[in-house]
Amino acid sequence: MGKSLGETIAQLRALSAIRQALALLGSQLPAYLQYHSYQHTEDVLQEVIKLALIDSLPERDTELLAVAAAWHDVGFIYANSANEPLAAQEMCNSLSALGQYSDSEIATIAQMILDTALVVDGATLKQHATIPLSRYLLDADLANFGRDDFFEKSELRRKESGEPVELFRSKTFLLVQNHTWLTKAAHTLWQEKKEQNLQALTKAL
Repeated sequence: MGKSLGETIAQLRALSAIRQALALLGSQLPAYLQYHSYQHTEDVLQEVIKLALIDSLPERDTELLAVAAAWHDVGFIYANSANEPLAAQEMCNSLSALGQYSDSEIATIAQMILDTALVVDGATLKQHATIPLSRYLLDADLANFGRDDFFEKSELRRKESGEPVELFRSKTFLLVQNHTWLTKAAHTLWQEKKEQNLQALTKAL
């Protein structure tokens, strides 16, 4: 895009489609959501833009990713589980009314949101990218696996779930152990730290 990360984030955050989602999250998310909070959405929004810039994605694709990131957890306003279809529907209604995106673009954003769902995969849970752009959103959604704040974010997820420490750590270990970055940019940024986090998690079991 020729712009810095900060400039690109600021430009995309100013879009009506993104401002609507952030306004909903800021005013209506339940207070008990310690992990799936407004800050988590801001985090995913920034990380997905970062990945898109590193991999030099087309400007419109980067915008669609940013919109998907902004809306992906809106469903938590209405339900604590199976919330992805609710977020996708809310997004479809809002963006159709805006008239700034084609039907196919809205369908692409909806599919990215649906792909953020964790589904049963053997003994653990996984996200599955069904379209190419989803790979970037899914990597951004789980970026903390490969960051210094992994254990801090993990504890927020545990408190939100209400699960005992031992059970939650075991499930988190399986989740991280079976996780694979889906984009080159994410692997470059976060794989080394993810391996370190997994080692530290193993010692904590």
